[in-house]
Amino acid sequence: MGLVVGPPVGALLETQQILGLSQNELADLFGVRQPSLAQWLTRGIPATRQASVERLHDLALVLRRELIPSRIPEIVRRKDPWLGDRSILEVVRAEGVEPIWGYLSRLFAYAG
Repeated sequence: MGLVVGPPVGALLETQQILGLSQNELADLFGVRQPSLAQWLTRGIPATRQASVERLHDLALVLRRELIPSRIPEIVRRKDPWLGDRSILEVVRAEGVEPIWGYLSRLFAYAG
């Protein structure tokens, strides 16, 4: 299994910071336990997980650009009817980041 070191690890840490996540919460988003995540941070991200890390990082960057950064941790935890009464984090954990892009398009375009 190939490992990736460098920017992806930085992206993982930046995502954790933007979303206001503990290591356990971040690990949960990827379906791993905290010790596995700690290994990613020290030994590199497995090549099979790099794309998932990058997709979540892209989402975090959009949230930081479009929202007040200090409110992001609350927003990603808030349940929303548009998400089936789930939070952004719950959807990401269950289905990945793809369903969130449609949600954000509606949210950012909502005018009334």
